[in-house]
Amino acid sequence: MDIFVQNSSIVSRNASVSSDQPAATQIGIDILKRGGNAADAAVATMAAVTVIEPLSCGIGGDCHCTFYRKKDKKVMSVNGSGRTGKNATMDKIRAAGIKDPMDRDCFNHGLWVSVPGTIAGMVKVIEEFGSGKLTMKDIFGPAIRLAEEGVPIPFKHATMWETCQEVFRPSKNANDLLIEGKAPAPGDIIYAPKLAKVLRNVAEAGLESFYGGTTAQNIAAAVQEAGGALTAEDMKEHVLNPPNPSPYEPLSVDFNGVTIWEMKPNTMGIVALVAFNILKAYDLKALGHNSPDYIHLVAEATKHAYLEAWEYLCDPKCCSKRVEDIITEEYAQKLRNKIDPERAYKCHQQFVGSDTSYVAAVDEEGNGCSFICSVSSNFGTGIIPDDCGFVLHDRAKSMSLEEDSTNVFGPNKLPLHSIIPAIVTETATNDLLAVIGVVGRWMQPQGHLQVLLNMILFGMDPQVALNQPRFFVGDPRPYVAYKGSLQGICLEGGIDPSVVPFLESKGHNCRFFAGYKREVFGKGHVIARSKLFNPNSAERSSKSWWSGADPRCDGCPMGY
Repeated sequence: MDIFVQNSSIVSRNASVSSDQPAATQIGIDILKRGGNAADAAVATMAAVTVIEPLSCGIGGDCHCTFYRKKDKKVMSVNGSGRTGKNATMDKIRAAGIKDPMDRDCFNHGLWVSVPGTIAGMVKVIEEFGSGKLTMKDIFGPAIRLAEEGVPIPFKHATMWETCQEVFRPSKNANDLLIEGKAPAPGDIIYAPKLAKVLRNVAEAGLESFYGGTTAQNIAAAVQEAGGALTAEDMKEHVLNPPNPSPYEPLSVDFNGVTIWEMKPNTMGIVALVAFNILKAYDLKALGHNSPDYIHLVAEATKHAYLEAWEYLCDPKCCSKRVEDIITEEYAQKLRNKIDPERAYKCHQQFVGSDTSYVAAVDEEGNGCSFICSVSSNFGTGIIPDDCGFVLHDRAKSMSLEEDSTNVFGPNKLPLHSIIPAIVTETATNDLLAVIGVVGRWMQPQGHLQVLLNMILFGMDPQVALNQPRFFVGDPRPYVAYKGSLQGICLEGGIDPSVVPFLESKGHNCRFFAGYKREVFGKGHVIARSKLFNPNSAERSSKSWWSGADPRCDGCPMGY
């Protein structure tokens, strides 16, 4: 069978970090040992990941963070996404002849670039949640050294770099991401001096160095050369009039004695919460892990969660309804009534994809940081501004071209976001139980659902939960981005093929994916207390951190 080696969770006493890249994880651990907290470590780790993994994340994209503060047991989120430019209108879309964001002719179009929010988001996270013991020079310093001194690229990411390089090849600055004109092979050392310069300027001079001056002008010029509408004034406005000026308490639902926290729209964390709310009335464990009936029920809950949340997945100012209303018990029961245990619900909902990187961190004080950064599609638009060394994302491609959509493309709007960093607490005590994220396109809420069910219901520790083969409700298209409906189910190699006739008899269209195409099932990291997956664990073992990294990426957890 096509399965993963069953690695063990890393168990640590004091603190832990997990990311897609071992070199970046080590940086997070070093930051913790220097006196930094989970927020400091997460930002430093992600800054390093942007050097090693530009396909998935970077400072030309957006970021989101959910933080657990031990001293008062508060959970708060920072939304690090940027708005479309003031001139980003549907008239511009029509003038460009764009009818479908997924058409190859407009795939790299500049209209898909909204203001990159990552740098402002990182600084905001440190200001609001950081230890106060370290400066931005301390936090960005290790990533800057990686970029200047060079860092080897691990196997899996090098494979994807090679596969997806055509996205950025048209850029006049494509050599910023190449070695002697070629994508890095596994083990090759990549240098990023231009990116190092940008990060150093931010560390020394603050946000103005990125959202004003030469960097902002270069970003705006590159976007406009690619047909986009972003201006230097739009960049500056992100600092002068930020779209998300303050942290907020995220949304939550209770499930089997734990509370699952997800960010509010414009992210789609609400999809995971609606699905958890539906499923808490069923005895999923009795159905058997990844059995046909289990997959059917989880898939149907996922499908209805997407459909009900759809109009909320937009800039909050564009939706007049209260998002809290769809995570009530009354609403969950209404959705349960729509689920037929024998037949798949027929529906078609179009969507596009993204690619992302995630970092989990916990510190000695008991704080937890769940942090995500993304350039949306693999290598985003592929647009590389002069003297920057990073690609610009294509997040606005997730906006609708339908005039009646709450998420319709338009000026000064936050696009729909797939990235959703999560926190899990114990409902009775509000103690931190887990920091979790599963990235990868529209798999993200589905990944949260499946990995947490593995732990909460089936008693799997973080690594075992991440090792399990997953399924994806949807119909993926080519790896760079995809578009499809919620009717199909993609099954990962390792799921028993005998489930297929049972699922197809219920009306599901099934496909198997293996090899590098596993990326459709996302990649995740989890740091958890044993009480989450073993409520009866001894008091002494419940004080340790159990950490896992997804085998679908090059990453690893570390702790001390």
